[in-house]
Amino acid sequence: MTAKVSRKQDSGQMSQRRGDQAFAFSLLSPALLIMLVVVFLPLAYAFFLSLNKAEIVVVGGKGSVLAEWRWLKNYLYFLVDPSFWYSVRVTSYFTGVSLAIELVIGTIIALVLDKEFWGRPVVRALLILPWAVPTVVNARLWGLIFEPHAYGALNGLLQTLHLIGPTEAVNFLAPIPIFQNVPGLGQITTWLGATRAINWLILGDTWKVAPVVALLVLAGLQTVPKELYEAAEVDGATAWGRFWRITVPMLRPVILVILVYRTMELFRVFDILYILMAYTIPVLAVKTYQEAFVFGGFGRGSALAFLIGLFILIIAFVYIRLVAVTEEA
Repeated sequence: MTAKVSRKQDSGQMSQRRGDQAFAFSLLSPALLIMLVVVFLPLAYAFFLSLNKAEIVVVGGKGSVLAEWRWLKNYLYFLVDPSFWYSVRVTSYFTGVSLAIELVIGTIIALVLDKEFWGRPVVRALLILPWAVPTVVNARLWGLIFEPHAYGALNGLLQTLHLIGPTEAVNFLAPIPIFQNVPGLGQITTWLGATRAINWLILGDTWKVAPVVALLVLAGLQTVPKELYEAAEVDGATAWGRFWRITVPMLRPVILVILVYRTMELFRVFDILYILMAYTIPVLAVKTYQEAFVFGGFGRGSALAFLIGLFILIIAFVYIRLVAVTEEA
């Protein structure tokens, strides 16, 4: 008798769970449907195009995409193309240098804002303003600053400080390789595509995004128990020692999030580079736009976009493995 009651209770609990799951699915189904239409179907179509020679044709006054099956030829085309690997190097340089600067500046700002001082809430609120500026506006703003004429903002500042003559002007966005006259280092920076222009554009992009990195690091700092710092200070640890032995290990999860998030953003950077330099700095996103919308090769453009996604996945996997190995050690 007891076994029958137990079986009835189990079946009742199972039917209740099924009902709860069906109700949860009914609540999620509108969002899932929107994701299917907005995200997954275009993604699947883009992957289909990447396996085809897809071009726009006009028939009877109407445009359509003509697809000719090519299998993996679009991908192989880029993998053996030297200009593609040059774009990979330029994009990697932009990503690596930007990440390093953003992490350093963002961490310094976060450490300052973690201290008590008068007006800290106002400073924290103002910190987010650069990130709120639209990317196009940010690009135009830095375009005015880097204007290579005497009326450019940065040139005007240099003239005011008497660092250049009153009629002189520096072309900050000139595609001149850095360290080109230094043996060895000049060849490396030329191979990476490191120019004066890309370094100044890194500054413009970092100005906009560093506050977000600072806020993420600041959020991580709020979770570090203050008792750890007090105990370390009692044991005689210096400020530098407390930073490396307490702050950095406790911030590893936040740093991992920043690395993955910013790598995704930087590896497909487009706005500021295209608006100010057009096709002069051929990062992968600019090359993808050029292939798809300038040359009309939607198949190759789609293949290139998926290659960018593959690179980001590989880099994210490396980040996760490095953090896991560090935590195990």
